[in-house]
Amino acid sequence: MDETQLWKGFLNADQKAFEGLFKKYYRPLYLYGYKIVRNTQLLDDCIQDLFFELWTSKERLGEVTSVKGYLFKALKFKLTRELRKENRFDAIEEEPNEWFEISHESWLIEQQTDHEQKERLTHLISQLTKRQQEALYLRFFSQLNYDEIAEVMKLTYQAVVNLIYKSVKFLREHLVPFLILLIQASLGVF
Repeated sequence: MDETQLWKGFLNADQKAFEGLFKKYYRPLYLYGYKIVRNTQLLDDCIQDLFFELWTSKERLGEVTSVKGYLFKALKFKLTRELRKENRFDAIEEEPNEWFEISHESWLIEQQTDHEQKERLTHLISQLTKRQQEALYLRFFSQLNYDEIAEVMKLTYQAVVNLIYKSVKFLREHLVPFLILLIQASLGVF
């Protein structure tokens, strides 16, 4: 079943559809949430609470344009609220590039074979803002579209397009010259 059918089934109190939603989205939600908070117990509790609240309030819910985007946004909201309750949100915000360590770099790094390339890419991604890192993660790792990212990040569509464009442009501008040097070095063209 696709996400729309699962959502409709869930709204009609179909327990199998609800279980299907949970099975389909638990891992992507966990991976996304882990970028926000490294407390696995808190993360797991928030995901469980999210699905519990979905089930208990299904009568008040309606159709959504993207189930995945809706769930990501709901989890981000829930985690943010929990972190504020625990007075840890301010401490996290003080380290803007450390709390959201993007796994997208893992995907990019796997495409590279040389250790220097991996180090360079990791360094470049760490130079992006947390918003840029989050936008890249949502776009390339979680495969959300621009509208879904805008909803999750509470930005306009154009702001998301600009954020991703600038991030990719920065990476391209700084990585391509480095790759050319590596290729020249490996060919002995100096």
